[in-house]
Amino acid sequence: MKKTLLLTAILTFSFFPLLAGAASLPNVWSPTSIKGPLVTCTGDVAGLNTSSGLGPCTDLCDLVLTIVTDIYVGIAFVIWIILPISFVTGGIMYMLGGANPSLLTTAKSTLKGAVIGAIIVLCAYLLIATFVKFMSISNIGGFSTNASSACTM
Repeated sequence: MKKTLLLTAILTFSFFPLLAGAASLPNVWSPTSIKGPLVTCTGDVAGLNTSSGLGPCTDLCDLVLTIVTDIYVGIAFVIWIILPISFVTGGIMYMLGGANPSLLTTAKSTLKGAVIGAIIVLCAYLLIATFVKFMSISNIGGFSTNASSACTM
């Protein structure tokens, strides 16, 4: 009963962004997205430091842009670095654990944790995509919505 309820909840929550219209083509699946940028603007409101190539932070949209971009880079890091390492580690432990039952148990829990982590990361991505669509923010970390919004970046 609990497994059926959990599966139903996961499937229901996974379709919420589609209902919100957040089904755009993001760049989260590109491994080059780990590079960032982590900072999208500078605190230099006077514009004295132009060597960074970033504009000054002037309003709340710049803060939202930085926060969402940092979350996006974190999600990409987990998808492209942490999850493959977890799956490979669990798979190697499972292959080598034929004579050792405790290693098999550890391998199964590692693989189970990697799958649960993948589900959590993908649900977090869907929540961020829904938030970005709801707030009508455009061009943040691979997310893209209507370009005529109030917080066009």
